Amino acid sequence: MLWRVVRRLLAVGIHLFVWHPVVTLTVAVVAIGAIGFSMIGGNSSQVLSGPSSTASIASLSPAAATSPSAGTPVAVSPAPQVRPTPAVQQYIQGMVAFNAHLMWQSLSPTAIQSMTSQGGSEEALQQKLDQAKQQGAAYDDVTYVGGYLLKDGTQYFFYVVSRRGFSAPNTADQEFFVFTVGPDGKILAIQ
Repeated sequence: MLWRVVRRLLAVGIHLFVWHPVVTLTVAVVAIGAIGFSMIGGNSSQVLSGPSSTASIASLSPAAATSPSAGTPVAVSPAPQVRPTPAVQQYIQGMVAFNAHLMWQSLSPTAIQSMTSQGGSEEALQQKLDQAKQQGAAYDDVTYVGGYLLKDGTQYFFYVVSRRGFSAPNTADQEFFVFTVGPDGKILAIQ
């Protein structure tokens, strides 16, 4: 249950970062300001008092982060680099080539069952791809942002796709994708 909340917050955060960078920057500045305010106890005279303020600024480095409740150091480290699975690479290759077969074959049986229960099929997907291609749709760039491997073997991969002709003829746009991949290496979901 807790992991679902964390996972959803991560997806929303990435969505905000990609689609609303100004909002993300504003939230980050407010959060950093709130952390700084709480660290000095709301007493602005401490900030202006001189040499002691430089020591508190130096203590804000990520390596020296502390837990506010316990006052003990908390390790802040970057996520390990995770390479996309062959299924995700195959899906992207199929997407860019307008090839539903490659895309469909990269999905897990669970994802296929979910799509077919909603009326989807490989043939229906190919028809949509053919229609988009005939209307001049094309992909300009696919950027891998990063990935993360959970302890249970589930992996998340984040991409930003630059494309044109999907929303309107010759109109460029960007779309983000979050691939959830199961321990078997197949795609469970795409957001």
